[in-house]
Amino acid sequence: MNRLSSALLTLTLFSAGALAVTHPYQLTPEADVPTLYQQTLPDFWREHAVEGEFKGKDDVTIRYATLRQAKVDRAILIVNGRTESYLKYQELAWDLWRQGYSLYLIDHRGQGMSDRLLDNPEKGHVDQFDDYVLDLKQFHDQVIMADQPAKLFLLAHSMGGAISALYLERWPDDIKAAVLSSPMMGINLSGLPKWLAQGLAASIDKVGNWLGEPPYGPGQGSYQPREFAENSLSHSKPRYQAFRELYEQHPQIKLGGVTAHWIREGIAAGDSAIAAADHIKTPLLLLQAGEDSVVDNAAQDAFCTRARCEGGKPLRIEGAWHELFMEADPLRQAALNATLAFFDRF
Repeated sequence: MNRLSSALLTLTLFSAGALAVTHPYQLTPEADVPTLYQQTLPDFWREHAVEGEFKGKDDVTIRYATLRQAKVDRAILIVNGRTESYLKYQELAWDLWRQGYSLYLIDHRGQGMSDRLLDNPEKGHVDQFDDYVLDLKQFHDQVIMADQPAKLFLLAHSMGGAISALYLERWPDDIKAAVLSSPMMGINLSGLPKWLAQGLAASIDKVGNWLGEPPYGPGQGSYQPREFAENSLSHSKPRYQAFRELYEQHPQIKLGGVTAHWIREGIAAGDSAIAAADHIKTPLLLLQAGEDSVVDNAAQDAFCTRARCEGGKPLRIEGAWHELFMEADPLRQAALNATLAFFDRF
């Protein structure tokens, strides 16, 4: 069975439940990606994107972008993953905009266009994982709610999924419905026991802090671009190349590996999200990449046993790697069709 057939079969089987993917959506095909990035997106972004900033906890500058329709009726809050920036989400913003949504995108502290937290700007770091959650709440209250959208949806990826789960557990009434794509409910530790990973990170964190700036975690280092053939994020060469070229055009958004302290915070955040998942009242769809090597799919399964995910479990996109919204057409379309059909119900 090829990847297209597998993806469609997955959706067909899942559609036997409440989610029926029956609406055609205009989505960008891979063949159009080079022209999209060279011509369409620069004009689209100049015309519609308004970039701004606010001061988050500890006076850290948090940067964001808004793309407002003439009437802010249906809106999507996009919460990106680790190492990312809202600039990376321009193709997704283009596709969602054409469905009639206003869009709100935020760069997390320590990455993207927001303030870095260490002298070495390539180290991924956060003092407390909850700082991400509080920034998101401030963005919601101060920026998004100023526009008073009639319906606000949430679409999150990877680390953004863990942040959003913790957010929804505390403020379940802020969002009409949410979709979590490849959420980081657990980090893929490549077979290393969690207790051992936590212990190593704790030791490195403690010893490293005696010497100065928080050190990289085990196996982590500065930003290293990978060729498409070496990547494990996406099967789509045009989308992967566009993403890498974007980082060369905007070198300030480059980010390397994480500190040992971030690893400790990230593991604890995933555990906390699972433990309190039953607090979420927001309608929730979890998209799972079938061949994800970045996050732990078993942790997503555990999350859905408590969070009452749509269908009672993750919607698994077989054959997909971690970056569902950067994937080859059959896989990306499966993920986006499911997302848009889910939002349409509300």
